[in-house]
Amino acid sequence: PTVNIPVVKDIPFLGTVLSGHNILTYVAFIMPVFVYLLIFKTPLGLRIRSVGENENAAASVGVNVAKTKYITLIIGGAVTSLGGMFMSMGYLSWFARDMIAGRGFMAIAAQNLGNAAVVPTFITSVLFGLANALAVMLQTLNLPAEIFQAMPYVVTLIGLAAYSSSQRKGQKQEKKTGNRQNKG
Repeated sequence: PTVNIPVVKDIPFLGTVLSGHNILTYVAFIMPVFVYLLIFKTPLGLRIRSVGENENAAASVGVNVAKTKYITLIIGGAVTSLGGMFMSMGYLSWFARDMIAGRGFMAIAAQNLGNAAVVPTFITSVLFGLANALAVMLQTLNLPAEIFQAMPYVVTLIGLAAYSSSQRKGQKQEKKTGNRQNKG
C-alpha cells in the first residue's frame, strides 16, 4: 500500500520525494535503527556478535551456538523477505525471473563498503539507491538506455575501487610504521 503523508504531500518538491511511496520504503529507512538496537543493545545481539566472532569462545561461556545461528537465520530471512516483497509487490507490482537484476551484488558491495557497520552500510545503500533512481529519471533523455541502466553498477564499482585503494594505502602505511618500530 502507498502512504501519503498528510502535510508533506502538498509541499511542491518535497511532497513527491518524501510522500506517496510504498509502506515498505518507509520500513527500510526505519530498519537500520532496529538492527542497531538489536545487535548492540540486547542480550541476543551480544550472543549473535559473540557467535559471529568466535563460536568456541561463545560456547565456552554458555551460549547455545546452534540456537543463536537459527535465530539469526530466521531474522535475516524475514528481513530479506521484506526486500523480496517490496520488489515483487511494491516496486514492480509483478513477479518476473531475474527482476533483481544484480541488486544483490550492490547489497554485498554496500555491506563491504560500510565495513559491516549498520550506519555506514545504510548510507552506502542510500547512495546506491540514489544512483539507481537517477538512472531511471535520466532515461527520458534521448541517449541509449544501457548507459543509464549501467549507472548504479558503475557507481558500485567506483566505490569498491576507491575502498580497495584506501585499504591498500592503509596496509602500506601499517607496514612502514611497523618497520620503523622494529628498527628502533
